[in-house]
Amino acid sequence: MMVLQLRHCNGVSQYPLSPLFQMKSGSAQRNISLRAEAAPSRTQRIMEGLSVSSEVGGAGGAYSYNALKRLDKIWSSICSAQTVQQEPQKVVSSFPGVFSQSFLAEKEVDTFDVVVCGGTLGIFIATALSAKGFRVGIVEKNMLKGREQEWNISRKELMELVEVGVLDLEDIDQATARAFNPNRCGFENKGEVWVEDILNLGVSPAKLIELMKRRLISLGGVILEGYSVSSIGIYEDAAILQLAEGKILSSRLIIDAMGNFSPVVKQIRSGRKPDGVCLVVGSCASGFKNNSTSDVIYSSSSARKVGDAEVQYFWEAFPAGSGSLDRTTYMFTYVNPQPSSPKLEELLEDYWDLMPKYQGVSFDDLKIQRVIYGFFPTYRDSPLPAAFNRVLQVVLFKF
Repeated sequence: MMVLQLRHCNGVSQYPLSPLFQMKSGSAQRNISLRAEAAPSRTQRIMEGLSVSSEVGGAGGAYSYNALKRLDKIWSSICSAQTVQQEPQKVVSSFPGVFSQSFLAEKEVDTFDVVVCGGTLGIFIATALSAKGFRVGIVEKNMLKGREQEWNISRKELMELVEVGVLDLEDIDQATARAFNPNRCGFENKGEVWVEDILNLGVSPAKLIELMKRRLISLGGVILEGYSVSSIGIYEDAAILQLAEGKILSSRLIIDAMGNFSPVVKQIRSGRKPDGVCLVVGSCASGFKNNSTSDVIYSSSSARKVGDAEVQYFWEAFPAGSGSLDRTTYMFTYVNPQPSSPKLEELLEDYWDLMPKYQGVSFDDLKIQRVIYGFFPTYRDSPLPAAFNRVLQVVLFKF
């Protein structure tokens, strides 16, 4: 008997299944195994057809289909029925006495007033503290640079950074890729409200963070790129940060700006699953002829079923700075993390159908430039109070 397993050729599956039929030729019997290959999702076809840049830190810093699958795997683990997913790694520990008398003191690499862990948004805190005369270091596990996709923000919010000495007016002009008005808020069959100057600037994170890096370094700040946090030891006189790559830093204060998946926050929350989650998907695409206004929040339909879950979709839409016909649209919803909760890829499958209707365009007239996705956990007991001496968590969010 000879078993033939058909491999991939012109769309025929490369994986064997149970025999579907048998053929006899003389005394030789041949079993042919066939399998119907699962067709790729619409999302996979779209995303694998795009040219994507390297990943950067922060929300929305990855655009590839593989990164989407990785994030969906994390999301699925959060949605498990367990209240505590797994015992978190103990990152922060307290020790008696002073660091200068510990066995690690002779290995100290550098001493700071403040070390900020997480640089994509933490660099703004670091620069503000450096401008006040403190010696500040940043630890960032990736290269510290901004993503391609713009941040949407109001000029009033940017002016607050000018007031604390982080930016100047020239920086704002240089980093602003697009400005637009008016801005719409509306809900299905409930009317619309138009406002001015709300999230009406598209700011380039790549340009803005590069400006911040130069500013921080000019003020004496130190940036450690490609380093991740291994452990934090709290002594009477210092907080000691050990990096996975072997470096040891001493600081009077450590600011945790590592975001939603900070190992420090996981330790404080004892690995507890979030009480609620905001799921976000979207894209930046070209082909929108009516592209001078934005939607701050908009709902164009009632709740709908996605798998076994019922969700209410909300929308945001902003003109993009990459071209006059380019527009970013976000679709988001709020869910309790349950086994029945939809995955991000499932939301994207809905998004491709609903977004053109919402924007009044044909999908065939659009050219997708990048696909955006993410999720943001929330907890009832927020914000977290400080749980350790010399360690402070900050909440920073921008998608």
